[in-house]
Amino acid sequence: MFQRPSRLPILIVTGASGFIGRYFLEEVKEKFYIYALARRSQKAAHVPRHPNIEWIRLDIAHQESVNACFEEIARKGGADFILHLAGYYDFDNVPHPEFKRTNENGTRHILEAAKNLNIKRFIFSSSLTVTEFTRKNTVINEESPADADFPYAISKRICEEMVKEYSTHFPCAIVRLAAIFSDWCEYGPLYMLLSTWFSQRWDSRILAGKGQAAIPYMHVKNLNKLFLSIMAQSDQLPNCPVLIGSPDGCTSQLELFEISVRYNFGELRKPIFVPRWLAAIGVALRDLRGRFIGHRPFERLWMMKYIDKQMRVDASATRRLLGWQPRSRFLIRRRLLFLIENMKSNPYEWKRRNLEAITKKAAVLPNLIIYEVMLRKEKESILQIVNYLMQPDDASLFPNYRKLDKDKLCKRVKHIYHILKQAVRTGDRFQVLSYAHNLAIERFVEGFDRKEVQNAVAFVGRRIVDTLLEENELKNMKQRIYDEIMMTIQLIEDEIEDSYEELTGEADTL
Repeated sequence: MFQRPSRLPILIVTGASGFIGRYFLEEVKEKFYIYALARRSQKAAHVPRHPNIEWIRLDIAHQESVNACFEEIARKGGADFILHLAGYYDFDNVPHPEFKRTNENGTRHILEAAKNLNIKRFIFSSSLTVTEFTRKNTVINEESPADADFPYAISKRICEEMVKEYSTHFPCAIVRLAAIFSDWCEYGPLYMLLSTWFSQRWDSRILAGKGQAAIPYMHVKNLNKLFLSIMAQSDQLPNCPVLIGSPDGCTSQLELFEISVRYNFGELRKPIFVPRWLAAIGVALRDLRGRFIGHRPFERLWMMKYIDKQMRVDASATRRLLGWQPRSRFLIRRRLLFLIENMKSNPYEWKRRNLEAITKKAAVLPNLIIYEVMLRKEKESILQIVNYLMQPDDASLFPNYRKLDKDKLCKRVKHIYHILKQAVRTGDRFQVLSYAHNLAIERFVEGFDRKEVQNAVAFVGRRIVDTLLEENELKNMKQRIYDEIMMTIQLIEDEIEDSYEELTGEADTL
């Protein structure tokens, strides 16, 4: 077994490139060594590099990728905690394949792979929306059933059931979250409300119904403390508690309107209340127009169900169990001032962050698809490459490689395959330069001719490309596959040539 990468506690965070994941990494990067799992690259997620963050690009819906990742983590000593934040959501409120693919299948893959890590606790990020709250006098607490019937809530309920099932293997915790926001907002519905209220549009003072639609909001910094409290007290917690990540009560649209408008304009503005039936007609007409022009508005007809409905919360059991309390300065009524000041001082950043929050798409990145197939075809590809290097069509090719023991050659091919695989997954080719330089030195010492080494590397690349193109799921990605594999091979070949010139002294004679 390898030595652990750090003396710090080891944490796996899925969905690390998402809103909550990014803020949590920033909060804990000095306290934990973190395996940050995400589809997007670290750069695209705007997460700065840090020695305690090991960024791993993968799609949790790909079981082979998850298994390979967790096997590597196990070889390095395992992990202490898993914080499972990855998941798909949207505001369309209709069935979508990603609810099954990412939320349900992805969660199952993470849970199954976690059985070999000897973790102290698996923490699952769920949602308060799993409970049907529109019934009269409903107050959501830790005992509330997961009985909501819309697609996102159903997928979360199924995941909660999975977590309880796997709690026989390791301790778990289910955390049902309120609407999470930051000092930049970053919660889609709240951003749309503020954008409307602060605009000069005709509907800038309109509130649906009596403005009493209300949900609980929690600042991401309060959420971070809640997650940390669960980890710190893990040994004393029940095996699989259901916890609530929310302050008590809820905040209505009317309250938000009055506070935010006063902060922004320096004066009170009287809202205009629109009956539910009229609001529904307006939303339907706007949506019809949006469909026609190819740009649907954020508002949907399904939202009309929640006009003047309140999601009231009692999280007292969570507070008693953890000794945790949301800090008052981060409550939404008080924190709106920070949001508005950020909006005014840096409108570009405000818009960038919030548009990202409301335009989240279920994108399966091409490089991760290619990586998944490379993972699946690895043994077959390596065997084909090794056999050809030992018995090429042209007997004059690869004379030194043909002299190698088959097991030794297999290890060398496996190494370059792994380098290429990682370059595809991460989108970062910089690591291959170090590999190519060391490869040149080793083969030079062993007496290999430069051309033989370059030809062998080129063959490896071509063989991998050919194998990938045999797969139906990659038929339409020929150029992308070529770029991902052969451009990396080109880097390796050029670095080998540079290194050989330095070793032979040819570089000095130019």
